[in-house]
Amino acid sequence: MKVMVLGATGATGRLVVTQLLAAECEVIALVRRTDVLAEHPRLSQITSTALSIDSLELKQRLEECDAAICCLGHNLTLKGVYGAPRMLVGDSLERVISSLSKQRARPFKLALMSSTGVRNSAVDEPLTTKEKSVVMLLRWLLPPQRDNERAAKLLSRIGLKRKHLEWTMIRPDTLIDQLETSDYHWHPSPIRSALFDAGETSRINVANALCRLVVEDDLWQEWKGKTPVIYNR
Repeated sequence: MKVMVLGATGATGRLVVTQLLAAECEVIALVRRTDVLAEHPRLSQITSTALSIDSLELKQRLEECDAAICCLGHNLTLKGVYGAPRMLVGDSLERVISSLSKQRARPFKLALMSSTGVRNSAVDEPLTTKEKSVVMLLRWLLPPQRDNERAAKLLSRIGLKRKHLEWTMIRPDTLIDQLETSDYHWHPSPIRSALFDAGETSRINVANALCRLVVEDDLWQEWKGKTPVIYNR
């Protein structure tokens, strides 16, 4: 299996690349710098982003791949939160989706890393009045919140209508760093408040879940077209 990774040099993206290689996948990583990831015979690094790569090259690279994992996110700095591109995740996903061939022999798998701060409106996940007020405030104050919500809506609009594309969106809670994978739970929706009673999810567990989704067909069939939430046990 060959997988494209967007955001491959980020805190979670690096772990995704490592775990994909350990699963004997070939990896195409879109990177801003080539000195972050260790060289590997099954790893190809392209010094570009999903927004800056040439259209023809993006189409050709995607044609080689069976799946893509998107770990893009905004750096938690003033420039990262309020600077360009403000719609980094949504615009990148849109470009990848529009570049996919509709004549694929097997559906392309697209796995997105999001967060529990993004609600799945398709299943009417409940929010208290207080939570709704805070989310509305975050939406107006923080471009990354709007970006992540836009990316989720893009996937939701696609649904399962396109035979050449399948997707899932992983929603971890508060991200923490751990050295090794540990047990974690899968849930269709949050089981606690992301704002006032947040749980924890280690980045390495998020990477493990994303990799397992694209590699393990049974797990993919269980969660395709859905937005699972994962918490550390």
